Amino acid sequence: MFILFLVGFIVLLCLGLPIALGLGGAAFLYFIPNGFFAQLVQNTYAGIGSYTLLAVPLFMLAGNLMNESGITEHLANFTMDLLGHIRGGLGMATILASGIFAAITGSAVATAVAIGGVLIPVMHKAGYEDEVSASVTATAACLGPIIPPSIPFIIYGVIANVSISALFLAGIVPGIIFALSLMIYMYFVAKKRNYPVQKRTNLKEIAIATWKALPAIFMPVIILGGILGGIFTPTEAASVAVIYAFLIDRIIYHKITMKKLYKILLISGLETGTIMLLLGLSEPFAWVVAVEQIPQAMIGFLSQTHVTPMIALLLINIGLLILGIPLETAPALTIVVPILAPMAAKLGINPIHLGIIVCFNLVLGLITPPVGGVLFSVCGISGLPLEKLSKAIWPPFLISVIVLLIITYLPALSTFLPSLLLH
Repeated sequence: MFILFLVGFIVLLCLGLPIALGLGGAAFLYFIPNGFFAQLVQNTYAGIGSYTLLAVPLFMLAGNLMNESGITEHLANFTMDLLGHIRGGLGMATILASGIFAAITGSAVATAVAIGGVLIPVMHKAGYEDEVSASVTATAACLGPIIPPSIPFIIYGVIANVSISALFLAGIVPGIIFALSLMIYMYFVAKKRNYPVQKRTNLKEIAIATWKALPAIFMPVIILGGILGGIFTPTEAASVAVIYAFLIDRIIYHKITMKKLYKILLISGLETGTIMLLLGLSEPFAWVVAVEQIPQAMIGFLSQTHVTPMIALLLINIGLLILGIPLETAPALTIVVPILAPMAAKLGINPIHLGIIVCFNLVLGLITPPVGGVLFSVCGISGLPLEKLSKAIWPPFLISVIVLLIITYLPALSTFLPSLLLH
């Protein structure tokens, strides 16, 4: 029956069906002939019947509320005032703004659309080539799922049964390294192409910009501070984030009308439904993988070929980078985590470290030609043809891969903060 399951899954994907239907359809082909219909229903429900998963719709709603309140423009002005006087400062401001906005939404596509929509036109007017501004914006958007709070971290944590709080902490240092690496790259590009610099902003203007952006800057502080202080769990933190985002608009910005609120709730509900359907139908898939002992078979193969954990991590990176090209992050997580998590445990790879590697890898798929979701979003914002952006993305993409390798082979970068603050 496993052959029917595997062939069915491949055929359904080749037919162009959504990943959720491919997972559910393949599981149906395995369960029904064996008389496991009740098991199929129970596993599907188990895939979404998790208290922790409540954080997904709540963080989505909080991010959409903050985005609709107009905070993006204040973030852009704040980062430009801080960095605009440096060579390549507008590009650096885009990266910094993406990092801060990432700590609100946890989504790469949302970060690309929000920050790119404001700063790509500014860079264009300042004399930046469209290929440079678009490629940097797209790559910086990948900070979304790395810097906490992160939707991929929540999905990985639920599937692999790993602490969400630990994953949030583990993403901080890799996210900072990633952002700094892109800023250094931007500096040398700007120096080589002699991009203009803005006039240095005085302290009063910086103070005003900081005050306007402070609500957005303070939001991740509340989330992480509350989790680390034991005040609330990650799921409760998501609820606090929603209340905070709504009150900030009511008290300060006054941008969200009842009509906009309805639209925000509808969009957040649709996004949540997509992810929950995927997670529900992935659970029977994971059950089949476990019952057929696929991870054990892979471990046996690696043992026979004398593959060390170092080589195994390299193979995992290569496989995930390839897998991330055709698949979005959430579907890819539901497929690979049930296989990789037990295999990595047998090889002695820290599950927190593995989570950062897996999520970072799959997020890079969003900027890998020809089908990266972030690439399409940035093309729509910048007006740049996909062919040009696909060529321009390679230098910052290679910087991202170098950062990925550093994170892979220096696990302490991911595990240091969780071990220090949670134990």
